[in-house]
Amino acid sequence: MKILITGAAGDIGTRLVEFFSNQKNVELFTTDLSKPKIQGGYEHKDFDVRDPNFFDWVKEVSPQVVVHLASIVSLPANMSRGDAHDIDVVATEKLMATCVAVGVEKVVVTSSGAAYGYWQDNAQWLTEDMPVRGNDDYFYSSHKRQVEELMAAYRSKHPQLKQVVLRPGTVLGPNFQNPITNMFAQKKITGIKGTDSPFVIIWVDDLVAYLIEAALSDVEGIYNVAGDGTLSLQRIAKRLNKPFLELPAWFMRGMLTILKPLGLSQYGPEQVKFIEFRPVLDNKKIKHGFKHQPAKSTEQAFESFLQETDKDYIK
Repeated sequence: MKILITGAAGDIGTRLVEFFSNQKNVELFTTDLSKPKIQGGYEHKDFDVRDPNFFDWVKEVSPQVVVHLASIVSLPANMSRGDAHDIDVVATEKLMATCVAVGVEKVVVTSSGAAYGYWQDNAQWLTEDMPVRGNDDYFYSSHKRQVEELMAAYRSKHPQLKQVVLRPGTVLGPNFQNPITNMFAQKKITGIKGTDSPFVIIWVDDLVAYLIEAALSDVEGIYNVAGDGTLSLQRIAKRLNKPFLELPAWFMRGMLTILKPLGLSQYGPEQVKFIEFRPVLDNKKIKHGFKHQPAKSTEQAFESFLQETDKDYIK
């Protein structure tokens, strides 16, 4: 089986490369801006997924399965939102068209719980049959929604191309760094008055196991990916032994409206909803649809992150 992985040099991609490169029945092809730090038998190309040569290479490889991980999680200082859209959405659309053209059998795509959006009227537990309404003023949420709309169109027009779309909650693993872990690193944990800000977390090894099963089995469909249970921001603060400061949403939005233009905060007022209206993912469907079962609950994943990271998050 020929398997092609995009975004292969990231935390998740590297783990997939390590697994698939050691499978005798898999011919592995990978791409990213740099090569994964994994020795083994696989072919790698340093492609930006916007590069036309990338799509020519996909046609040349003609894989049976494509695992599409390439995505922008947070905007680097030198990247515009338009550039991120080209990577996240435009390149994904071109990749899907290429997959159809060469007869790829299955595409596995990592979306996000953020695709549901951060909305006051979100259900207490979000299930896969609920609409994706990603917020336009938060690029990551918006792009994930647009990618999901694209995937839905391809399911309708090209049903022969099987799909697995995974919507992870917060992904944690050893030495992970992302907007959530940046929050853990603050001297004070700031919450929104009137909400628990419940987090659902998936341990990286569990997500990787789901991706492997999605690529190698007959499973299809859309699945939330989260460990059991939730962890409130207040409980996170208590575990980190840090002060928990509750502020009214209107006050925090006002503060960030002033502070971000002055360069005193990396966050703008539009990001208050990121804490105020957390999308909480129901994981019943994936537990019934996959053989793999999450080895760690949300709380256990958080504990493992604290124990296995080199950085000391605890005050």
